Amino acid sequence: MDQTKKFFSLRRVFSFTFSFIVVLSLVFLIFVNSDWNIKQIHLMASSNKAFERVLPSGQNSSLQSTTDGETFGYQVTCQPLNQPENNLCGLVLVLPKVEDKGFPLDTYDFLSFKLRAESTAEGFDGRVRIFVKSYLDESIASPDVVKDYKFHAVRVDRNGFIQVPLSRFKVETWWEDMHNIPFDLSYVDLSSVHSFEFFVHNLPLQDQRTYRLSVTDLKVSGMYLEKHTLYMILFYSWLIFGLCFYCIFRYREAKRIKNQAYHDHNSTLFNVNGFEHKYQKLLGRQAIFYRVKIINWNSLVRNFGLTMSNTLLQDIVQNHLVFFRSYFYISARLSHDELIFVRRRKALSAEDEEKLIRSLLSPITVVGLGELCLDIKIGASIEKSVPANSQLVLERAEIASQAILNKDERIQLFSNEISQLAEQKSAIEKQIIQAIEENAFYLLYMPIFSASQHKIVGVEALLRSDFGDLKNMSPEVYVSVAEERGLVRDIDSMVINMALNDVATSGLENDFMLSINVSSQELMDTSFVDRFSALVARSGIRFERLCIEITETFLIDVDAVCVNTIKNLRALGCRLSLDDFGTGYTSFQQLINFPVDEIKIDRSFITDLGNEQGHDVIVDSLVSIANSYDYHVVAEGVESKLLYDRLVTKGCDLMQGYYISKPISLAELVILNQQIVSGEVTL
Repeated sequence: MDQTKKFFSLRRVFSFTFSFIVVLSLVFLIFVNSDWNIKQIHLMASSNKAFERVLPSGQNSSLQSTTDGETFGYQVTCQPLNQPENNLCGLVLVLPKVEDKGFPLDTYDFLSFKLRAESTAEGFDGRVRIFVKSYLDESIASPDVVKDYKFHAVRVDRNGFIQVPLSRFKVETWWEDMHNIPFDLSYVDLSSVHSFEFFVHNLPLQDQRTYRLSVTDLKVSGMYLEKHTLYMILFYSWLIFGLCFYCIFRYREAKRIKNQAYHDHNSTLFNVNGFEHKYQKLLGRQAIFYRVKIINWNSLVRNFGLTMSNTLLQDIVQNHLVFFRSYFYISARLSHDELIFVRRRKALSAEDEEKLIRSLLSPITVVGLGELCLDIKIGASIEKSVPANSQLVLERAEIASQAILNKDERIQLFSNEISQLAEQKSAIEKQIIQAIEENAFYLLYMPIFSASQHKIVGVEALLRSDFGDLKNMSPEVYVSVAEERGLVRDIDSMVINMALNDVATSGLENDFMLSINVSSQELMDTSFVDRFSALVARSGIRFERLCIEITETFLIDVDAVCVNTIKNLRALGCRLSLDDFGTGYTSFQQLINFPVDEIKIDRSFITDLGNEQGHDVIVDSLVSIANSYDYHVVAEGVESKLLYDRLVTKGCDLMQGYYISKPISLAELVILNQQIVSGEVTL
């Protein structure tokens, strides 16, 4: 949003500047081609006699002034004598000084006048030489009049109105040769003019006839702003303008590209590249890293789509952007479901930690969907000296967040104890992988006994291993590690395949039930049903003989995808069993509405029957609900004859526990069942 505003602001500046320069250019172009740009001095206007002196030049010459309306002029008439070397005929117009200097003509462009040259001499061609005499060096007082001046000349060969560009005047070579003028002084200089001089060109005059020279309407003109100067100014102005804005736009484009490369476009936070860039500035300093894991991200994407999930995250970030920028040096999105917040020097106070948690958990109202929110776990790591390898820091923060993944806490600080626990889990993970590769897992089966039929009617497959440390470890420990580390799919597939093969080759009755525990992660996978169906089809066992067990805690966070998976399994003919019922927060209403076929009462309610009245009430209620809604009820943890009899009295038909049998192989189970049916073993 901020980048868009800056872009449009820059466009407005560019548009305004461009328009301003266009208008200014047009104004100057109109001005430079108009009369307003012309400056002019009428040296012979009747109201402005600008000459200091007007002198005739030549022997036997006379001067006469003339007028023509408002135009003033001079006419000189010469009658040369018999002295050819001195025979001249001309008019000298001495200009006044300006600020103790000669008259400045260097800012003018043209000298214009009306000229008429006549003579009674035969063959007179009417040519006139015009001199502009400038002061050579006013700081030098010299009696040599000629040497004190610089002579510029041009020749004209017609009468009438004449306009002579001042640039046509050239320094006279005779003057350079006569006075041995150095090269560095022989340039045209009209900045300090002494006089204009008009002479009949044939110097000296050879014919002793009458010569008449008339000059009127003499003026100098020029432009305040020369066209070529304006064109150069406009050219360089547009060039500079274009280059400046090109550089600005290139800079902005580079900045935009860098911004895109360093920011997550779905949340406006830094991405991994931006995090690494900012991270380098923290090396060797103290900082605190808060790594946020969005644990319900996959559920949000499945139920509401990726776009809506990103919108939810973006709205949360925008609503609390001031807080994030005020409290954290870096706010970044490491992946679709992970954020990182970095604070320099000291950690957040307990109050500010709560503020961070509340900001990330704050719900967003979506029309048609209601309120949506994130579910998060935060792992924090305090780094007294930030290392060069950012992965070390991120791993420590991730370890801290994983430590509370299945707990109520929202934030956990990394410590040595947590690190050791993580190392232990990593060691277990490696052993799980090795055990899978070496087929070091096997199955035992917990019998499910029917009191009414007085025989074993089903089994629950239980995973065991004789590999390394796993053989001395509870399966619940390494299965939970497998769920955390993403190995549970391999384990579930292995257990399902082994159990199906065992039952298929056991020779048990066709109505014998096989119960298999399936991880909640599998039910969140839309491909599970297809994979499960393929394994069952390969084994040849009917779906009606299979029961899929899920834990009650899974029922709390169940979403539409999971419900759809369960419905598809039931549509195949499988039963669905709710394991460890009573340990979670499932209400009876949820139990009624959720599509299950069987509930297993947790052992914690069974072992205290007869001693804890509340447990008796719960068991009685469950049995009653099961009978009303046609559920099967299985009592877990039946360890004695007394518990067995009490459950039978309450109407609970199915049970399992050490009183019936400990987990055994399927071959041993077949023999045990035969002994129970024959009466060799009594219950």
